Amino acid sequence: MSRFSTSFILVVLLVQNQILENLINLPVAALFMRGYSDVLIGLQYGDEGKGKIVALLAKSYDLIVRFNGGGNAGHTHYFGGSRIALHQIPSGIFEPNVGSYIASGCVVNFERLLAEIVDVQQFVDITDRFFIASQATVVQPHHVLFDKITGNDIGTTGNGIGPAYADRALRKIGGRLKNVQVHYVLSNAENVKEIFVDNYNYVLEKFVDMSDEKHAKIVDSLGDVRQQVERLVSSAHELKKYVCTDQLWLEGLVRGGKKVLFEGAQAAGLDVVTGNVPYVTSSHTNAGAAYAEGDLPPKYHRKTFGVAKAIETRVGAGPFVSEFGRLASEIYCTKDNGRAHSAEFERFHYNADELLNSRDHFEIGVALRMIGGEYGATTGRPRRTGMLDLVQLRHACRYNGVDELYLNKVDSLADFSRTKLSGVPLVVAYDLDGKILDYVPPSTEDLGMINPVIEYASHISPIAAKERGGLSSEVIQLIARIEQEVGCAVAGIGVGPCREQVIFYH
Repeated sequence: MSRFSTSFILVVLLVQNQILENLINLPVAALFMRGYSDVLIGLQYGDEGKGKIVALLAKSYDLIVRFNGGGNAGHTHYFGGSRIALHQIPSGIFEPNVGSYIASGCVVNFERLLAEIVDVQQFVDITDRFFIASQATVVQPHHVLFDKITGNDIGTTGNGIGPAYADRALRKIGGRLKNVQVHYVLSNAENVKEIFVDNYNYVLEKFVDMSDEKHAKIVDSLGDVRQQVERLVSSAHELKKYVCTDQLWLEGLVRGGKKVLFEGAQAAGLDVVTGNVPYVTSSHTNAGAAYAEGDLPPKYHRKTFGVAKAIETRVGAGPFVSEFGRLASEIYCTKDNGRAHSAEFERFHYNADELLNSRDHFEIGVALRMIGGEYGATTGRPRRTGMLDLVQLRHACRYNGVDELYLNKVDSLADFSRTKLSGVPLVVAYDLDGKILDYVPPSTEDLGMINPVIEYASHISPIAAKERGGLSSEVIQLIARIEQEVGCAVAGIGVGPCREQVIFYH
């Protein structure tokens, strides 16, 4: 054999060996045909239009998975000419060939979930394509009671979500089981009834002052505890056919080639650890939580989608740097836990066109809320409105490793042309006691003292375009500015409330 032939064989062997080493270093599932998982989260303080984007993307997946939260979420959809808010069911449910799964990281209110299923089934059949993880935590009657008694200070929805997550961590105290999972209700019906009643009576005794008129009204509104428990257990058994007991079920589907989209509830700014404590939700909302609580290992991850909206909002108390009217707006919107100034109240007392032309930022914020219908899908509470905060958005994109950004309510930016503002306001930096910051400080107190550094982009006209080619130069320049500041490509922009009103941008 010639020296050339020998060298050639050695090269081939080395190349083959390198290929083999590369294959060995890949996850085992990658050597075979397999599916993948993507994650979609909100990047601000909730209400970014995540449900609309999930519904838009759903047809490209086999399964949509909710990995956090419970009935405190509200993803609004327009389907068949009707408006419907999904609170626990994933937003892909209206795609007839796509499955929906409530994962173990969620907390489940059986009675409300059953009612939600009834509403959804008026539009689509969910037979054999809706599933509930057997290890999801159950929202018990005492969770709702405790939340309604104590939750006003931080502006919770009063649905018992925080107390349910707290009991998940407490597990069991003094012989009293605190964290009850779905499977336990189904297999221990009579025993679990006594557990629920005992937990309720404990909260009633320790935390409720029946001489307080507000407390007494709350207890009275909830009704007899045993009737509550009977309804809960009855609803659980009606939902039994949807419960999945195989912990590896989702992993098996993806390993076999199925594609999954994780749908986050709430948003990155409300994460229980990295948000503005204590004004946060009670679950992990960042992208990584999908794999901690979504019943799938992270090796299947492909990309992360982030959703924001061009006019930012926040429900409940807590720092909001870009808010129109700042403290005055926060006090107004959180009065009586948001019930004092409903949509009906504002329509009766204010003229949105007149307020929009005001020089008072608080009044501009009220006008934008009224025009944009910015009221909670779950509670109806007024959403505090603000400018697009590019500092906060950049922080959320980087922290969550966002690959593609969807920006909703871009059409609403045209409303600024009807104000006395010199253009579309953008927060580009933070001023904290004279020090300019380009990041979000962790301190809730610091955030409350920050003054936003505002720059103005050119006004835009109302958007009638249905594709990128029809967008005005002002809109194109605005999106380019946002991409530059945030460091993430805008994949699509929302120009209306329906899923069809999204213009794919890249």
